[in-house]
Amino acid sequence: MLALDVVPSKMIIESLAPTPGVSLLVGAPKSGKTILAVQMAIAVARGSALFDYYRVKQGPAMIVEQDDPAGPASIKDIVLRAGITDAVPLFVQPRVPFSIGPAFLDWLGNQIVKRSLGHVVLDSYTALRASRGSGVDIVKAEQSELLSLDTLAKKLDCAFGVVHHASKGSAGLDWSDRAAGTFAMSAATEAQVFISRFPDLDVASPERLVRVRGRHCSDVEMVLRFRKETLDYEHVLEGGAASAYPQLLQIRHAFGNQTFTPKQLYLTTGVARATAFRQIERLFRAGALQKRGRGEYVLADLVRL
Repeated sequence: MLALDVVPSKMIIESLAPTPGVSLLVGAPKSGKTILAVQMAIAVARGSALFDYYRVKQGPAMIVEQDDPAGPASIKDIVLRAGITDAVPLFVQPRVPFSIGPAFLDWLGNQIVKRSLGHVVLDSYTALRASRGSGVDIVKAEQSELLSLDTLAKKLDCAFGVVHHASKGSAGLDWSDRAAGTFAMSAATEAQVFISRFPDLDVASPERLVRVRGRHCSDVEMVLRFRKETLDYEHVLEGGAASAYPQLLQIRHAFGNQTFTPKQLYLTTGVARATAFRQIERLFRAGALQKRGRGEYVLADLVRL
């Protein structure tokens, strides 16, 4: 066991993307997963902190857009609004005539070597996977495809971000089990990034909840806010309070920067008394609330709402 040649894992994007290896970026349709993947590639290629918050390891990056015929045009718009010039080593590859298999792996490996790529976005797994004939073991097929990508990434010291959609029947599962397909989807990858809307907020709300779980990194939760004018995300907050963001908005709307008590919270917002105490305890432990005086709380300065 001690003689095994194990490639050590690092982070090409702090808290989000390990390298080398494959990470899944999962989300429901129109959740903003492709925009997030493109923004990650831009940050790596430019060598600038992602969301002006997470450090990156600079290196050339490539986006393979296989999912949407209009995808390259959309990506070009995002790139232009980000102020990317030809001097930045970012490459966009429209549809390729391959499915995941020997020909695709040969082509991708050549691109990585020729362009010294450090980060590759594959959009998406569904569009790139081979067709499934009758009698095919789906678990083995998915495992084989993802392991082949992971093996190539580790061989060439590159980080792959594979965009994938969430399963429609996974609402009752833990977020890390919602990628469409079998258990092989997560078993054969280094990390999973899950992006979702907040069900308690308006459908047009620009905020997204992003959760990260990896083999060699700590779990992370964060809130991002989409900006229409620049077609990218800004960082709002990170930590245990991220999934409680709707409750933070409710508190801000009700009390602003003023102190409040648990009684004021449940009388003003209409939640049950026990619920108000649970919310306050959770937000206080996450650092989103500060205690002021006896039984009074106020939103912490770190919360950008």
